[in-house]
Amino acid sequence: MSAIVAMAQVVSHAPASAQRSSTWQGTLTLASRATLRVVLHLRIDERGVISGSLDSLDQRVWNTPLTDVTRTATTLSFVVPANGSRYSAKWDAIARCWVGTWSQGTAQIPLTLAPGGPPPRPARSPAEWAVPTDFEIGDILARRLAQRPGEAIVVGVIDPRGRRIVVRGPANSRTLFEIGSITKIFTGLLLADMAARGEVGLNDPLSKYLPAAATPKVRGREITLLDLATHRSGLPRVPLNLPRTDEGNPYADYTPALMEQFLGAYVPDREPGARYEYSNLGVALLGQILAKRAGTEYETLVRTRITGPLKLADTQIRHSGGDMRHQAIPHDAFLRPVAPWDDSVMRPAGGLRSDADDMLTFLAAHLGFTPTPLKTAMDAMRVAQGDGGDPDTAMGIGWMIAKTPIGEIVTHGGATGGYLTRIAFDPVRRRGVVVLANAMAQPGVDDIALHLLTGSPIAVAPPPPAAPAARPVLAIPPADLDKLVGRYRLDPDQVITVFRSKNRLMIQLTGQQALPVHASGPLDFFGTIVPFELRFYGSGGKIEGLRLRQDGEEKTAPRITTP
Repeated sequence: MSAIVAMAQVVSHAPASAQRSSTWQGTLTLASRATLRVVLHLRIDERGVISGSLDSLDQRVWNTPLTDVTRTATTLSFVVPANGSRYSAKWDAIARCWVGTWSQGTAQIPLTLAPGGPPPRPARSPAEWAVPTDFEIGDILARRLAQRPGEAIVVGVIDPRGRRIVVRGPANSRTLFEIGSITKIFTGLLLADMAARGEVGLNDPLSKYLPAAATPKVRGREITLLDLATHRSGLPRVPLNLPRTDEGNPYADYTPALMEQFLGAYVPDREPGARYEYSNLGVALLGQILAKRAGTEYETLVRTRITGPLKLADTQIRHSGGDMRHQAIPHDAFLRPVAPWDDSVMRPAGGLRSDADDMLTFLAAHLGFTPTPLKTAMDAMRVAQGDGGDPDTAMGIGWMIAKTPIGEIVTHGGATGGYLTRIAFDPVRRRGVVVLANAMAQPGVDDIALHLLTGSPIAVAPPPPAAPAARPVLAIPPADLDKLVGRYRLDPDQVITVFRSKNRLMIQLTGQQALPVHASGPLDFFGTIVPFELRFYGSGGKIEGLRLRQDGEEKTAPRITTP
């Protein structure tokens, strides 16, 4: 007889709706056989409105609020908005317990809730939150990685008492990770520092630094350097003429000439400064402008102005074919090993790699633990310059400023093809965290970083989804691909442009990024970055149009031009 059922027979509470408060306990057993003890607290107020909260004892998270709580004499259900999970159960009158299923993502985990359990942990002010101990952090990481062979997570914590690093998986404190968009903080620091030196002005227009042929067309007013740093330029997230010839290394073939070509023809759809829209292209352009203004390359500028003075020896750009012996092997969302990224002209937006030790040194300078001439510029970076896309986030220079129950924290995340990263600090309590992982599996690192810094809940990690079956790809001679090149009218205001890049056929919908397609037959192709099917048709050896099938819908696009 299980312990849960035995307890249920001793404490034989019925699920009477008149019961004003009740406590229920159970254990989630994950596919890895790791267990999580949970305690449910239900309350009914004077008006009969039911509410509840959840304790996760092993994750040391208490009083997580529930929504959509419904309880009848025979059913119970609720939602945990903090991690997107749901619970639905029926009352077992013989065992006198709730028997149901905990759902999170694709995971469906049986969960029985028996009456009783530990009393709720006394509520305390969020301001009293203390960063967990190394043992507690290690336990969090072990549970996250229990079903993820090959993944490593490195956590760094810093506060006035010092720094500490906790590692689980195949890594150590000096293992290198691609830090992705955390690179934008370095580009923002270059801007803030150069502005403080009088080398550039935050409100300088791009036309001051770019040739006319490479300056985006004006709509209302010119784009400024500050617009680029705060994602208010009106430039798209990525350049629409990105070649994408290597799906696993999307920026590798993007050249300065292609960037100049795109910018010179691009007309923003709104006035710069009007609205936040995250743009890798905008920050990449900013980094190139700053390097040009300093008379050097971006990599050299970062080294001479930031990583050299701060002694960040392991924070650097990885070059194609570079040494991977000290870099964690990257993995995709299905935990398959993938290739590292090369960022070329886009590197100011996401091209740096680093380790936990260097990232804590970087945080030490921002928090004032390490004296540096950059501190004035660092402080200027976390002054809010506008909203950050939602009511609880503002945008500084490079950094995002987020509202939390303990107050504002300064943060940024990063993601490349095989890495997830998050850095954050609390400027009032003077503590910071960095979390580095070598896989795109979700949940990733954001919830861990925010939990360590603010006490917010940690998500339950289901097993990674099964990888889709690989489809065979047919090799088509370039000369045959050229016969398909042209423009195809999909809708009155939408055209599909088909072109060849090296030995790969590419398609680009009006106003969207170009995507590679793979051949499954002489006239049949499919996409993988965005799933779709494409079939060219015609007669007498002449291509007359194509049919695009996506999400169960098929559209025909007649050919309107040929090369």
